[in-house]
Order: sequence, then structure tokens, then C-alpha cells
Amino acid sequence: MLLRLLAIALLWGGLIAVHAAYKQRPDPNVIALQASRQQAPSRWVGRLAPDISLATLDGTRFRLSDEVGRRVVVLNFFATWCGPCKAEMPELAKYHEKAGDVVRLVGIDAQETRAVVEPFVSAMDLPFPVAIDDSGEVLRRFDVQAFPTTIVIGADGRVKVYEVGQISNAEVALGRAVEREKREIAAGRGITPEAYRALLARGPAGPAGSRATEPGDAALTGRAERIAKAMPCPCGCDDQLPACSCRTATQIKARLAEGDFGDRTDAAIMEALNREFCMKGM
Repeated sequence: MLLRLLAIALLWGGLIAVHAAYKQRPDPNVIALQASRQQAPSRWVGRLAPDISLATLDGTRFRLSDEVGRRVVVLNFFATWCGPCKAEMPELAKYHEKAGDVVRLVGIDAQETRAVVEPFVSAMDLPFPVAIDDSGEVLRRFDVQAFPTTIVIGADGRVKVYEVGQISNAEVALGRAVEREKREIAAGRGITPEAYRALLARGPAGPAGSRATEPGDAALTGRAERIAKAMPCPCGCDDQLPACSCRTATQIKARLAEGDFGDRTDAAIMEALNREFCMKGM
């Protein structure tokens, strides 16, 4: 009996060893991207927020420099295809209703069309204004690489919270920082638009090394060009990669231009790029 148990133990041990040996190792590019997302809060908190201006779906215009110092600004970056974005919307809507007029919550959609975003806003019954970042410029300026991302800008025009991922309890994730900044504004210590613009004039906002200096599309040749032509853009549009100018397509083309293909097939490379840059699976 003892020998039988020992044989079974050895068999299971061997199976576990084989599984561990052949288990797929994580893609280093995916690891690097995850690390970048985790570092974003520490890089951004305390930094001056860049000024942005976007038209909202209700026909008004949101301009950060008009709001900063007068209200605590909460920016929620989302996409309609993003499951966690959809899941957190009821919590953000509830928080917006409770936060009061001194808090300005704005949803910013990531480069989708009005025909896609309007039904989503209506179905979710969102009580706060929503704008569409058509060009991806605002995403780039705030270094947003994953959805949802929520940013709180305080009374002094600086980032107080940079939250990557779904918010399940806004009072916990945002409440303490927002309440502190509301007190600063109530005490008359909010920055003036003139002072905020003067700080921006002294140098670029955001942390050093942010994607505000990211170059445009990379030129593709050879195998990189062939892969791009065969790959649909994972942003959700109907274009192949070369025809799309969204943030996701730009990043993928930049990665392809590096030419680090190893011995992987074209299909394996496209799968790895989808895992790295497409947020749909998150």
C-alpha cells in the first residue's frame, strides 16, 4: 500500500513538473505595459494637469482652465466596449448626484463615434456630461493607456488621484481626496484661471516622459508592413491597422516598427499585439 501511494505521489509530482516546464511564459511586452499602468499614479499625482477643451454631447464645452480652482474636476476615461467601464457607471452616476455642484465629473469617451456613444449614455442614464476625444489627444496628454481611468484634479490644478481600473466604491476611491479639495476651494484657496495658465506657460504639464511627447505613426516596411496590412485594428472600427489613426493603432504600428519578431509567426505576433494593446479583454 505504501509503495502504491509513493508511486501515485511520484506520478503527480512528475505531471506538475511537466506542466510547469511547458506552461506558457508571459509576454514581456504585456508585463512592461502592466508595469507602466501601475506606475502611472505615482508619476502623475502632484503634477500640474494639462489644460483640455472638449465639446460635450449636450452641446456645451468643457474647458479645464474654466473650471480649475472653482470646482474639483473628476475625469473618467472610458469606452463603450469596455466591460469594467460599463460596470462602474452606476457607481459614478450615484457619486455625481451626491457630490454637489463643487465637483465637476466629466466622462471622456475614447475615440468612438457619436452614433455609438449617445445610445450608451442614454442606456446608462448618465447624469453627468460626456465628451468624445475624437483625435485621442486628451488621452495622450493624460497618458491614459487603460480603461477605465479616473483622474481627480484639485483646487491647485494638480492631479490628486490617478485611478486605473474599475471603481466599485467611489467614496473610498475618490471621496477623501475630493472632500479635501472641496474644503480648499471653500476656504478661497483655489487657483485662479490666470495663475493656472501662467504655470502652464512655464513648461509642459504632467510628468517627465509622459506620452505628450510621443511621436506619430511609425513608417512600416517589409514584414512589419505585411503584418499591419493583415491585422484589423482592435479599437473596434472596421479598418485594417494601416488605415486607422487611433491611439491603439499608433502604438501597435510603433511596436511593429521595432521589428522584434524573433521566430514567431505572423499570427502569433498579431495575437501578442492584441493582448498588449487591446483593452477589450480586461
